[in-house]
Amino acid sequence: MCSIYFRCQRVNYNKKDLAENGQLLKIDFIWVNHDHKSFEWLLNLLRQFEEEQETYSTSNLGENRFLDIHLFFTQIKNDENIGNVPLDVVTKTWAQVAGNDIFTSLRTKTQIGRSNWTELFDRLISNENASTADDVNVFFRGSPIMGNSIREHCEKFRFHFFKEF
Repeated sequence: MCSIYFRCQRVNYNKKDLAENGQLLKIDFIWVNHDHKSFEWLLNLLRQFEEEQETYSTSNLGENRFLDIHLFFTQIKNDENIGNVPLDVVTKTWAQVAGNDIFTSLRTKTQIGRSNWTELFDRLISNENASTADDVNVFFRGSPIMGNSIREHCEKFRFHFFKEF
């Protein structure tokens, strides 16, 4: 993966140029992992991406985001009666005071529990920076059970599914 803004020969991210050249318009990086320690080796790179996007957005007002990061920790269980309310209060308070996520120090908020793929995929094609279903490619590496679930959701949304073996 190359750093989008600074290390890719300073590509002009003008939407018209990107569409005509068939280049990548947006990345939604989704990582589901057991705990925060599993993310540590990648956090510096994700921080750099966040900083580069901030720099790009500041100097290119009105342009869409080119990166959204979605991190999920599955180790912390959701209490069916109260959900993650106490943890949500602590993490939101931390983010307001510190300006970053309590687990990763990224600007991106870490989600607790498993991803709701229907909700997440729906957001990919329904917000202001949306793609069409035919433009979405999902690259997966992980457990076969999760892979089957994601593949089924990709079929439902007409996304292209690619699995690493």
